[in-house]
Amino acid sequence: MGTRTNMRTPSSILSTTTTHSRYRQLLVVTLLVTASPAIAQDVEPPDRFQFTADLGHTRDSNYDREPGNDPENINTGTAGIRINQTLSRQNFNARAAVTRNEFDEREELDTTTWSGGAGWRGAIGNRIKPYLSWGYSEDLVDRAEFEGKDVLTNEVFRGGLVYALGPHWNIPIRAQRVDQEHSNDSQTSLDYIEDQISVGLLYTSDRYSTAGLNLISGQREYPNQNQSRPDDIPADEDLDYDYTTVELESTWVVSPKTQLEGRVGFFDRDGEANDGSGGYALVEGRWKPTYKTKLTTGVQYTEPPIGERSNSPSEIERIYLDAEWQATTKILLSAGYSWSNNNYDANASRESRTEELQVINPLIARYQMTDALEIYFRSTWVDRSSPVDDREFDATIVKLGLNLTL
Repeated sequence: MGTRTNMRTPSSILSTTTTHSRYRQLLVVTLLVTASPAIAQDVEPPDRFQFTADLGHTRDSNYDREPGNDPENINTGTAGIRINQTLSRQNFNARAAVTRNEFDEREELDTTTWSGGAGWRGAIGNRIKPYLSWGYSEDLVDRAEFEGKDVLTNEVFRGGLVYALGPHWNIPIRAQRVDQEHSNDSQTSLDYIEDQISVGLLYTSDRYSTAGLNLISGQREYPNQNQSRPDDIPADEDLDYDYTTVELESTWVVSPKTQLEGRVGFFDRDGEANDGSGGYALVEGRWKPTYKTKLTTGVQYTEPPIGERSNSPSEIERIYLDAEWQATTKILLSAGYSWSNNNYDANASRESRTEELQVINPLIARYQMTDALEIYFRSTWVDRSSPVDDREFDATIVKLGLNLTL
């Protein structure tokens, strides 16, 4: 329900979530209120084929990101498929989706974007559980970052295994590569490749409470940083950096109705523009007052690296609150609110400032028409307040779609 950042990757911990366009991005960032918990447990999917289709509409009050109002209406349509298949103890999955973005006033920005992925999760004996995955996404860059047409591509490769020492202790080993590219030549200085490895130790109690420690090492390189950079990025400093992170994670099953989860990390970045120590933290609570209702709330703190985006904040503080109600056996209703405080440190290219981002999901409704067919509706309102006039905007987003599972 609430907006959450994936905190598994310590340098990208700190990045914003992306999807098929900036407006789809705003939608998904806010609509993660319906996603799995911020620190999710692995769940093996059923053997199913799923087809998804939706139509969306966004009205942006200040699309050109200039003083004064210059609205735009964007219509989106998405179609996608997902496949899960389990053979013996090996699970295979794949997904693909295409989104069309059409603009009422700025037809030159009309774009078709793609996303997809594939994965394998298996078992070797009773102790070793390996996995591999690949993910791909394309997103339109926000107008506050770049006035022209720019599609941001992210490709993520992950692999690893979990080695069971016994009924309570596990050793997770992970490796990851992230490749980010911009389609517009004037933005390619922010292209980067990031490699990361980690090893951990995880304890699970008989009541499924957990406590874990992860040691993470990685590096990020900007192969095109010598090209012209966006205004907010220091012009002469090397953006490349190495990093190490110590991360603690815990899940406390207080009762069958109440869970508390947390993650805290301390990192050290070794570079020129990105240099120094910092941290990130997340605390989330989930409570089921009744078998039909669920509340989720959390607080989060992150420190994105310079170059993550053309105008990445130095610090992000976020709180969120979400509610869910199973109105009937077929109808699930939910709503959510999140508030973010984004702090931008001063550098040679910008003055310090603080921006607020509010996201409200007044209504998310899901109707299980049959065992195979689900229809859903999502509504979102986004408001960004900034001392820089051309960064202020609000947007209303609605989306209607269906999931067909066979």
